[in-house]
Amino acid sequence: MSARAFIERALEHLPALRRVGRRLTGSAVEADDLVQETLARALEQRGALKEPASLKAWLLAVQRTVFLNSRRGLRPRLEVLEGGRGQPLPPEPSADLEVELHAHALSEGMRAALDSLAPEWRDALWLREVEELSYDEIAQVQGCPVGTVRSRLARARLAVFDFLEKEKSHGSL
Repeated sequence: MSARAFIERALEHLPALRRVGRRLTGSAVEADDLVQETLARALEQRGALKEPASLKAWLLAVQRTVFLNSRRGLRPRLEVLEGGRGQPLPPEPSADLEVELHAHALSEGMRAALDSLAPEWRDALWLREVEELSYDEIAQVQGCPVGTVRSRLARARLAVFDFLEKEKSHGSL
């Protein structure tokens, strides 16, 4: 596949790369950097794409690798807290309306439930339910067997259900 054709096909998956990137990094700015690095790496490695039909899953696997590699060896960094009180900063505004709408579409309880999951479980659930990847594609992205994906999804769904039920019974939701 030519570089131009590859870029055109890859750009079709830009919204998914941004959503997953924001989920991984927690920041729109860092997510944009991650997407840019992902696309550059994918363009360099496009010859490794065996099945063009699974481009989205392949790009998300490249993104995950780029993200994990960027986090290796990170040292703690100093962050200046607003007012010195340690209060969280308001969420960054996004130029992407789809991202903003999506971010507000999840209830506080659902966001808390997702945040309570182990990262592998949360990522598998996100890739299945939001990005609508198949189990095989999730296995490719996460670099694990399909059986592991099935297990992660089952455990994630049960954990979210249990979390929401506990919150409901405590009157928090």
